[in-house]
Amino acid sequence: MTSLNERTDAAGHDAAGHDPADYVARAERVLPGGASGSWRSYDMEVVERTSGAHVWTAGGTRYIDHILAWGTVVIGHSDHRVNAAVFAAAQQCDLTTLGPQRGEVEVAERICSVMPSARSVAFCVSGTEATLHAVQLARAATGRAKLLKFHGSYHGWHDMLAVGVRAAPGREDRTDVRATESAGIHAASAADVVVVEWNDSAGLAEAFAAHGRELAAAFCEPYVQSYGCTPAEPGFLERLRELCTATGTLLVFDEVKTAFRHHLGGYQAICGVTPDLTTFSKALGNGYSVGGLAGSRELMDGFRAGHARGAVMDGTSNASPYVMAAARATFDLLADGGIGRLAALGERMREGLRREIAMAGVPACVTGTGGSWALYMLPAPPRNYAEALRQDSARMAAYNPRLRQLGVMEPLVSLADRRVCVATSEDDVDETVAAAGRALRDVT
Repeated sequence: MTSLNERTDAAGHDAAGHDPADYVARAERVLPGGASGSWRSYDMEVVERTSGAHVWTAGGTRYIDHILAWGTVVIGHSDHRVNAAVFAAAQQCDLTTLGPQRGEVEVAERICSVMPSARSVAFCVSGTEATLHAVQLARAATGRAKLLKFHGSYHGWHDMLAVGVRAAPGREDRTDVRATESAGIHAASAADVVVVEWNDSAGLAEAFAAHGRELAAAFCEPYVQSYGCTPAEPGFLERLRELCTATGTLLVFDEVKTAFRHHLGGYQAICGVTPDLTTFSKALGNGYSVGGLAGSRELMDGFRAGHARGAVMDGTSNASPYVMAAARATFDLLADGGIGRLAALGERMREGLRREIAMAGVPACVTGTGGSWALYMLPAPPRNYAEALRQDSARMAAYNPRLRQLGVMEPLVSLADRRVCVATSEDDVDETVAAAGRALRDVT
C-alpha cells in the first residue's frame, strides 16, 4: 500500500537531510495554523512530489490521491501535456493586461460550443471570484438585492453567499441554516440571503412566495458536491427554473465542481435545465488557477465597459496566457476520451465500494456521478444537508484516518466528495476499494 520514495532515507529524511516534522514546525511559526488556508491546516501532510494519481509525502509515503486539490486536478498531477502547453505559452507571450489573449478567445469558443447557457464567457482566477462577480452582475441586471441559496452548499469565501454553508472542520454537528462560513461576515450581507433545504419543494415554493420579487438570483449546485454527492430529485431543478422565470429571478448554476468533469458542457448538459448564469473553475485548469462565468450575450454584456448598468469584472491575472494554455490543453484531453474514462472509473469505484459495504455489514451507502463519489455512514443516501448531518460522524471520523494509514488519501472531514482523475488506473481503484473494505471492517 505504501512505499518509500527513493528521495528519502530509511529514517524518512529527504535528500537534503530534512525531517518532515521540521517543515511543519517551521510552517506553524510563520503561517497561521501552519498553512495559507484554514482547511489546509486541518490536514498537515507535507507533500514532496506528485505524479498522475499519486502523491508522495516528504516522509516518503505514497498515497493514491482522491482529494486531487478538491477537484482541480482532473487529468492528473504534473501532467506533461498540460505543463508543456503552459511552458510554451509563457515563453512566447507573458502577462500584458491588454486586450484579449489568443488562448482566452479559443477557450471561450470551446465553452460556448458545448455549454447550453454559454453564449459569452468571462474568465477570472478562482471559483470564489466567479460567484462574487455573478452576484454583482445579477444585482446590476435586476436592481434587486436578495439572494437565495441552499443549505450546505458552498459558493465562495465572500460575504455575499457565505451563509447556510457546510460545517467547517471540527463543527460538523452544526445545523443552523443561518450559520455563516466564517467569523467576520457582515450581518447585513447575511440578512440578504434566503436559505432553503435542498430537495425541499414546499420550502422552495414558500421562499419564492415570500421573497420572489426581491430576489436578484437563486444559486444552486445542479448536482450538490459541497457535502458529498447529493443529486436533485426528479422535477426539483425544473421547478426552481420555473419559479425563477416567473419572478424575474436569475438562476445561477454553481458548476465550480461539476463543470468539465462530468460533461464538457457542465452538469446542465446532463440534467437538461439551463440556467441564466453559470460559474465554473477547478477542473478546467488541471491545477492551474482559473475561474469564470458564462451566460447570454445580453446578460454578460453587463461587464462591458461603459454599460449603462454595468458591473465591473477585472483582475490583473484574469485569462493569463499560461492559464489559458492549461485550460485549452485540459479541455482537449477531456474531449479526447477523458470524460468517458472518468465515468468508467467512477462507476468501478462505486460498485466496488457497495460490495465492500455489504460484506462488512456496516450501515453505510455510496452515492455519486461520473468520476465522483461519496460514502456516508447512513443506511440510505441523504436528500439534503440536514439529513447528511445525521450520519454516524464518530464512525466516519475513524474510517477516514484508517484509509490514510492504508495508503489512500481522501478528505479527513466527515462530509466530502471524492474523485478520480484521468491518470487514475483500474489498479488504483481496486486498491482503494480493498483499503475501504478493510477500513470498514476495522470501524464496525
